[in-house]
Amino acid sequence: LSYVGSRLRLNGGGSGARLLNEQLLCEIYDVRNIMIELSYSFKTVYRTEAEHAEKSIKHLESNPFNKFEAVLEKTATDFFCGKGPCTSDFHIWEMLDQHRLLSEKHNNGDIFADIPKCKAFYDRFRALPQLEKYFASDDYKLPVNNPIANACFM
Repeated sequence: LSYVGSRLRLNGGGSGARLLNEQLLCEIYDVRNIMIELSYSFKTVYRTEAEHAEKSIKHLESNPFNKFEAVLEKTATDFFCGKGPCTSDFHIWEMLDQHRLLSEKHNNGDIFADIPKCKAFYDRFRALPQLEKYFASDDYKLPVNNPIANACFM
């Protein structure tokens, strides 16, 4: 994402924003890696659907977005690195969306209950006019993980 961000000028305006963007990308990759482990059984993180549900709920209840909530609190901006979206915003939004879907799958309540700034960001990003066409398309409705790879969470 850093390369794409540099090509599209989405890595932040100024050295501080660029550094924060890189830091947030590293943090959200950690969240993503846990989601991958929960989605595919090949790493033996879970062996059954019941074990998947148990580990997923435990992960959701650990609230992996507390750090991101704190960043939004500290920066007091609409997006994580400033006035407009950067590459980290795209990936953070994607992980928020996948965690929302995972929580719905396991009837685990609202993931946004303890992270209101992340919820406001989620809604703000989802409403961007530049992304309207994507969210209205069939592409947005595709599974978030690969069904052919026997993903437990799609």
